[in-house]
Amino acid sequence: MASSTGGVPAADLFMVSTSLSPQKSLKTPPSWARTPSPVWQGTCEQGFQRLQVTLLPYCIGVASAYLGAMLNVVPMVAAHALGVWCIAGMLLFWFVLRNRVSEHWADPSLIFPQVLFGCMAVVLSYTLIDAARGLALLWLCLLMLFDIHRLTTRQLVIATVGSLVLMVVATLLHDRLHNTQIDLISEWISLGTGAIVMPVMRQVSLKSYQMRHQMLTQRAALARTVADLERASAHDALTGLINRHHMQTLLDEEVRRLRRTEQAFCLAIIDLDHFKQINDRYGHAVGDAVLQGFAQIAEATLPGTDRLARWGGEEFLLLMPETGLPTAQQRLDTLHQRIREHDWTILGEDLCVSFSAGLCEPGGRVPLYRDLERADRALYKAKATGRARTVQADRT
Repeated sequence: MASSTGGVPAADLFMVSTSLSPQKSLKTPPSWARTPSPVWQGTCEQGFQRLQVTLLPYCIGVASAYLGAMLNVVPMVAAHALGVWCIAGMLLFWFVLRNRVSEHWADPSLIFPQVLFGCMAVVLSYTLIDAARGLALLWLCLLMLFDIHRLTTRQLVIATVGSLVLMVVATLLHDRLHNTQIDLISEWISLGTGAIVMPVMRQVSLKSYQMRHQMLTQRAALARTVADLERASAHDALTGLINRHHMQTLLDEEVRRLRRTEQAFCLAIIDLDHFKQINDRYGHAVGDAVLQGFAQIAEATLPGTDRLARWGGEEFLLLMPETGLPTAQQRLDTLHQRIREHDWTILGEDLCVSFSAGLCEPGGRVPLYRDLERADRALYKAKATGRARTVQADRT
């Protein structure tokens, strides 16, 4: 007859949360719902970093325009126009991002405005500089590819279609702006190719992004699974304490350290008193809650350097590194007091919990199992002399 408090089952009062606890199964969403969204929200710092990355290409473009003007290949007016556009735009973005003016805007990183700025620089060079017409579409493709995962589909369409439309208008007005003529057929073919390549590039890049995102997600899930399995292999599922196997490893390490540095350590075998009677009277659910409660109280009371393991059933083993017998005795006395002071009646009427312990300080001169036997004999002595106490093992 497990009692409950406030509608909460008694066994749940000391539940230990672990990553391997059963979870309610959820309906698997369709594949389209699991597809990662390409929408990217950045910070002012990320926008500023993007601006720094693109600074060199803009400088190269402006320098090339002025070099062409010096060689009489590019009109000086065109070089000035491109230079003013690039310098003024870069300074404006630098001021806004550096001073975090856009911090509370919808897009603090200003990725889309920076892309539009770059597109206009490409269109401007395409319109004013004949020598740049062949490279303009290439630069436009590279610009879109660079930010393709930071733009929404709508933003990408606006930037791409807007740039191509302006290039078409520039082609139609070319003869009025320049004294030279161009091969219109070649221009239309180039612009048509750009109109086809952009959407294809978008789909291919988006697919690769989705595959990479899926791979990273699976890798993270695998890493979590491995970590959960490692934890499960070293911890007790009920109490969350380390298990007997892992404690055995820690004990072996401590013995090797003792023999190397002669630094003392203590261990204690702890057994909950009358635990079978608790199970028989209150039920196994309350018994499990008692084990969990004892583990939580012990971990909250003992120093972080001490390690407590569930040794089996209602038995625990406490490892106290770099600790002598007097200090170990004080810690166990404090734990006795905490267990006595705890209100166990929330789990069952008149429920009282105590423990007996056998304390031992290994000397490193005999195998470890002999020291465990000494601690076990001290535990039986504590049981025989009235329980709820700690008895120190006889020295070897």
